Amino acid sequence: MLSIQELKDGDIIILQVAGKMLDTDARALSEKVKELVTGGVRKIILDLSGINLMNSCFGLGIIASCWGNMNRANGKLVIANPSPKVTKLLEITKLNQVFAVYQTLEQAKLKM
Repeated sequence: MLSIQELKDGDIIILQVAGKMLDTDARALSEKVKELVTGGVRKIILDLSGINLMNSCFGLGIIASCWGNMNRANGKLVIANPSPKVTKLLEITKLNQVFAVYQTLEQAKLKM
């Protein structure tokens, strides 16, 4: 099960995502980002410290979809606090060279 908690920090929305991003439950994240973009949000940080399991199909596919939605809206989406498993998956797929990935939430905020 995937949980998403939304926090506001100025004009930045932080989505704290926790649980498993393995199946169709992960689509909730994509829907949340679409909702935020429609509402005018242009800066989102995905805090992935709570993700304990992610696969390259649904997990990374959903993150790529979120990133694409933000880009089309001239917004910015970055990843913060990736767990070691998520970091490894991003490295293996070389998506760490596509997405902006920061080790801490504070680093991510400074880059927004």
